[in-house]
Amino acid sequence: MYNTNQLNLHIRWVLDKPTAPGWRDKRNTTGLHTLYWIHEGRGTFHTDRSYPVHGGMLAYMLPGLQMDMESDELYPLQMTMILFDCAEVDYDEPSLRITRVTQLELPFLRTFHSDKMRELSLLFQDIYRSWVPGVAGGAMLSQAKLLSLLYDLHSATESQVESAHGAVEQVKQYLETSYNTDFKIHELAERFGISLSYLRKMLHKAVGMSPKHYHTHIRHEHARHYLMYSSFSVKEIAEVCGYLDEYHFSKSFKQFNGVSPSAFRMAFKGAD
Repeated sequence: MYNTNQLNLHIRWVLDKPTAPGWRDKRNTTGLHTLYWIHEGRGTFHTDRSYPVHGGMLAYMLPGLQMDMESDELYPLQMTMILFDCAEVDYDEPSLRITRVTQLELPFLRTFHSDKMRELSLLFQDIYRSWVPGVAGGAMLSQAKLLSLLYDLHSATESQVESAHGAVEQVKQYLETSYNTDFKIHELAERFGISLSYLRKMLHKAVGMSPKHYHTHIRHEHARHYLMYSSFSVKEIAEVCGYLDEYHFSKSFKQFNGVSPSAFRMAFKGAD
């Protein structure tokens, strides 16, 4: 399990890959992560079994996966391929830890339709055009776009938008962006149209915490950053983070972090 906030990647190769009728090939570079976006056509990917593929599908191949590919005789595959390295970069001052990611939490195949299909086709073409190897800054823009794509793929699929799972994602986003306001969990469940028990269960599965604990976690992360990087007083931080007063903020912060806000700030400044 990795933290998506800490993902860092390096594109090794981007290739537009039109194929001929009946084309056959194998995955030659198995030491990297690979994405294949299928713009159009039909074909088959063979791993431990055979998978029919067609336009509008995204294939993710983790490092080490052996695969053979072939195109349909009448409707050959038109694809864009991205080869990349991926690592988790944990910057916890004053140390830096880099861990190579050997598998992303993505399905092997995923199908997209209509507007999302067109959006992804344009994005993959854009990444192909913006990747310029061997030139200073020639990969920076394409890597930023790929990172944005991976965030999107990790967040939700099309089928989740109007589903209960999508509602849980909306609640999660609400808790993350409304950290400076209080809430009642049953009101959020009603607002987003899901049961309270399902919301508690699925949010805990997603983030490993209850809604209240997750909200407090996000609130204190913001407070920690104010203490580390701003000149706001403890009273001002209590206010911008949604606490009634400095006393309640300091009490909660100490319970959550083990030290008072002032002691945390002093320890951080002393480490500089």
